[in-house]
Amino acid sequence: MNRNRSGFTLVELIIVVVLGMLVLAAAMEVLLTNQRTYTAQTAQIQSQQSTRAALDVLFNELREISARGGDLITMNQYSIEVRSMRKFGLVCAVSGASPPVIRVLKVGDWFVKPDSVFIFADNNPNLSSDDAWISAQVAGEDTTSITCGSRPAEDLSFAAGAASLFTANTVRSGAEIRSFVYYTYGLVTLNGVTYLGRTDINGNQVPLVGPLERTDGVQFAYLDSIGNATTTATEVRQIQVTVRTSSGAVNSLGQPVGDSITGLIYTRN
Repeated sequence: MNRNRSGFTLVELIIVVVLGMLVLAAAMEVLLTNQRTYTAQTAQIQSQQSTRAALDVLFNELREISARGGDLITMNQYSIEVRSMRKFGLVCAVSGASPPVIRVLKVGDWFVKPDSVFIFADNNPNLSSDDAWISAQVAGEDTTSITCGSRPAEDLSFAAGAASLFTANTVRSGAEIRSFVYYTYGLVTLNGVTYLGRTDINGNQVPLVGPLERTDGVQFAYLDSIGNATTTATEVRQIQVTVRTSSGAVNSLGQPVGDSITGLIYTRN
């Protein structure tokens, strides 16, 4: 029997275990740091995407409104109510019925009951001072085998109260007809998460983009034609929008990760 066989002493085993633990601890620290960095970077990207998407939504909606034309209904620091145009068509013909039936060339979606619409009344074609937009509500629609030339069209009828409006104004072939809805844009909360949301006149809320800051995730400022703040809706020519978001994550310095963006939207006037 070889009694001189060498092996590890207890001290050597302890040293190896300690060194192994130090290596594992260093590797774990690197992994945790990388994970925190990845989480913070992902949260930063998501925050940037949320703020820019929210600003895009508001830009596409608000640039179409005419404050001077009455599209800006109510305004405050945290929400804005607007009259938004949706469908569009061109008048082909107007019947002599009372109330009249208007034939409309299909450009996009069909107009349907009970859409609220504006119809352009030219009156004297040689004057612009007597031009007007008639506000009416669709009472019925007929799309059965109706055309303007060779293109699809529909006949729209209106409530009896609209007859006097059409009598007092002249709607000519080629006139524009547009439907509109009322929306309020501001913060809405769903399942504890705050979004930029849209609310209709019936109180139905639709979250659009988020998550955003709970209290000041979106703010509005209203400016006139020379950039001064105004509280008069018909004077608004520019709307400054600020969008803020916070992900709840922190970066390597322990600072909260979030983003904010401010944009200036010029309205249609």
